Formats: sequence, structure tokens, C-alpha cells
Amino acid sequence: MDREGTARRRKMRANVLLAVGLLMLAGCPVVSPPSREKTAAESREEENARLKKMYEAEVEVNRTLAYKLEVTRIDLEKAHAALELAKVEPAQTVPAFQDFEVDHIRFGWLTGSGDWDGNPGYDGIIAYLLLLDSTGDVLKRKGSCAFELVDMTKGGNAVMTWGVPAEVIGTSWHGVPPGFRVKLPWQGEAPYGDECVLKATFTDAYGRTFTASKLMRIEHKPEEKEAQGGAAGKEPAE
Repeated sequence: MDREGTARRRKMRANVLLAVGLLMLAGCPVVSPPSREKTAAESREEENARLKKMYEAEVEVNRTLAYKLEVTRIDLEKAHAALELAKVEPAQTVPAFQDFEVDHIRFGWLTGSGDWDGNPGYDGIIAYLLLLDSTGDVLKRKGSCAFELVDMTKGGNAVMTWGVPAEVIGTSWHGVPPGFRVKLPWQGEAPYGDECVLKATFTDAYGRTFTASKLMRIEHKPEEKEAQGGAAGKEPAE
């Protein structure tokens, strides 16, 4: 019984398909079964999917614009840096911080004849050389120095000269009072009693030169004067 019913249903289905096919061949329209209306949940889901696509598209556009803006900013910074670099003057030998570099030099008031071997008589000149900035503060800077002693009673000619290299100047620094304390031993006979000028030419690490001079009178030590006076006033023995 079931087999006969199944066979009949299959036959009816085949007849229906055959009829539909004949109608289509004859040009008759085939009426589709009415579509099912979407539920509210399905409509919301489709709307959410549409809005999500729009949001993702806007995010991508904003990402692209942000990247282009960053590239433009970097290019502007490079152009600004190149413009500022073009304004920079060529490097100079003079340091930038003038207030903290040597502006001028002078001799300290302690400069004069000196005795450093402990024997009677002066051994030469002790020069206190001061390197000063633009405000007058004493600085400690590397450099070399040349000294010369000019005897004004002998036509203003240099009677002694000393060259002091940078390594010697560097070891001559004294903190109290601040300055370079340089020993200049006599070269030949000391010009005692003469009006002399001690000159200094300091060359710093940048190749700049600074000069200073000091008028001084080379005097004997007091004990030497007394010995010379006693010898002069002593009567010869009978």
C-alpha cells in the first residue's frame, strides 16, 4: 500500500514538472510562489551589517588620510630643518660662549723678581699670568705663552726671552690666588736697577693670541743691598 502511494506521488510530481516545462516552452509566465516577509530581527541584522560596512570604509579612509598627513608633516619638518641649516653661519674658530672664554690677559700684582733656589740673590722673575673673561673673572685655559723682558734703558730692546709650552703652562696653575705662576730664570746678567717692561703673548687652543705688559724695576734683594753698602763703606786695612 505504501509503495503504491509513493509511486503515485512521484508520478504526480513528474507530471507537474512536465506541465511547467511545457508552459515555459509555450511562453506562458510562471507565477512564483509568494516570498516570505523578513522578520524584524532579520531586518535589524541586515541594517547592522550595512552600517558596519560603512563604518569600516570610513575607518579605512581616515587611516589613509592620517598616513598622508603624517608624511606631509615629516616633509615639512625636513624642509624647515634644511632652511634653518642654510641660515647657520660657517663654523668659526672663536667659541660660542664668549663670556666663558678668554677675553684678555694681564699680569698679577705679585709679578716680580723671585728666589726659588734658597741661595742669596734673585733667580729670575716669577710671572703671575691671569686669563680673564669679558666680565673680569679669572679662567683656567690651555695654551702656550712667550715672554720677553725689554730694557727701556737700552733702547727698548729685548734682553731676555722665554718660550713656555702648553704642558708647562698647565702645571703652573695656582688656585690661591687664581692664575698661572710661571718661573722665568735669568738669561745672563740680571738688569738690576733698570726700568724694564715684561711682555707676555698667550696663544689659546683656538689659535687666538692675547698680549699683556707690565712696567717694573728690577731691584736687588735687601740683604744684597746691605752687603753692597757695607763693602762700599769699609775702609781698606792698613
